[in-house]
Amino acid sequence: MVKLNVGLGTNQKLEQKLKLSPQMIITAELLQKPIQELEIALKEELRCNPFLQDLSSESFEETLVSDEKIKAKEKDSISEEFEDSDLTEKIKELNKIINDLSDARNTQFEIERKDKSAPRFDGFEDYEKEHENLCEQFHNNVRELPVNKSEKEFVDSILCSLTQNGYLDIPLENLTEPASIPISRAEEIHSMIMQIYPKGMGARTLSECLLAQLDDNQFKNETLVSIIKNDLNLLQEHRYDKLKRKYNISKQELLIIKDIIGHLDPKPRSRISSKTLSYIIPDIIVKEIDDRLEIIINDSYIPEVAINEEYARQMISKCNDKENAIKYIKSKLSSAENYVKALWMRRETLYKIATEIIHQQPKFFQVGLKELTPMTYDDISDKVNRDVSTVCRVVKNKYIDTPFGVYPLKWFFTSKVGNVSSQIIKREIVRIIDNEDKLSPLSDQKIVDLLVQKEITISLRAVTKYRNQMGIPASRLRKK
Repeated sequence: MVKLNVGLGTNQKLEQKLKLSPQMIITAELLQKPIQELEIALKEELRCNPFLQDLSSESFEETLVSDEKIKAKEKDSISEEFEDSDLTEKIKELNKIINDLSDARNTQFEIERKDKSAPRFDGFEDYEKEHENLCEQFHNNVRELPVNKSEKEFVDSILCSLTQNGYLDIPLENLTEPASIPISRAEEIHSMIMQIYPKGMGARTLSECLLAQLDDNQFKNETLVSIIKNDLNLLQEHRYDKLKRKYNISKQELLIIKDIIGHLDPKPRSRISSKTLSYIIPDIIVKEIDDRLEIIINDSYIPEVAINEEYARQMISKCNDKENAIKYIKSKLSSAENYVKALWMRRETLYKIATEIIHQQPKFFQVGLKELTPMTYDDISDKVNRDVSTVCRVVKNKYIDTPFGVYPLKWFFTSKVGNVSSQIIKREIVRIIDNEDKLSPLSDQKIVDLLVQKEITISLRAVTKYRNQMGIPASRLRKK
């Protein structure tokens, strides 16, 4: 029989745990947010925290005037009640950080003021309106078809059932039942809708969409119509020999048909989409001003904040339980402090990273893309005194506007193949493929050989990987 020894005892155990402070958590969150998301997060904090004020709000001036009157009236009676050293120091510290942020913004304003090449974005609004008008025009044109009242219900059902690409994924029979119209008439109305610009809207299949876009002469080409109806998959897979044998046509005739189909739109709704267009808003702007590269941290979309000190004074003045009032104010100010410090940390880190990118990529900022050099996250983190994970969070989903265009920040970080950047290798692969004989495309091994002639040594596997990353099909599928 086994005896168990059961007893009480003490055991010392040493453990090391990492606990993130609220400040560290908020800083990490704001660091990785692009400017649009940062704006939303800060506005939410402004909404929830009564001790943060938006200086750009319309009501701020009225609040400021009101606060000045109250301050003058109640200054003597409140000053004694507000005497809490920790609270006073916290407000002073926050105000100093906010003032530093304002000074940095003012410095940027002076830099931007010197820039005579600042782009105008007025055309974007007109472009969006134009697309909204096209979508509205399509709906109006459809509703003006010669149909009776019950058929109008059927037309509206089609308009409400279109997918994002403009297709109808519901059988016509399901839409005719409520309107009580025969299926033959439904097909007739459906065909009329597909002939309204953009042609193909409301199609049930890709073939039907493409056929609706053919003009009268093209529709008389039986081979073209048959390929669209039955053999689009062979055309997509570049099975040209099989198509030539099946339709008894020459390669030249097949290429003409392929070109006609290539000019048809498989997603007709994209031409009239009323969806609000989204534009890249760069977090960093690099401008050449007075023969110098100036770095501008784009925080023009971020609200300017201030500490509502007077609100704290009023709360202490009017609250019977002043001790709990001070505790509440301190908790809210701590939250405000976390956000304000995180904003400063974000700005400072972005500036340091941008400065180091320019330092490590001088030729790019002088002559452009062809002079991009290898650079890793470790190269930057060592120089800016930030952890690699921090650099990765900062770079993610952010863009930089350079004299040579807008690029994702992470685009500048490339792997090294010898002393050559992977971006340069990809560009060379694209150039080689663009110049190849389309009747006899180059294999990946041949591309490897041509790169060696340019003193770029790379494996066959790497060429295949880069080609796939860029969405370039294999040689068999590139053959015409």
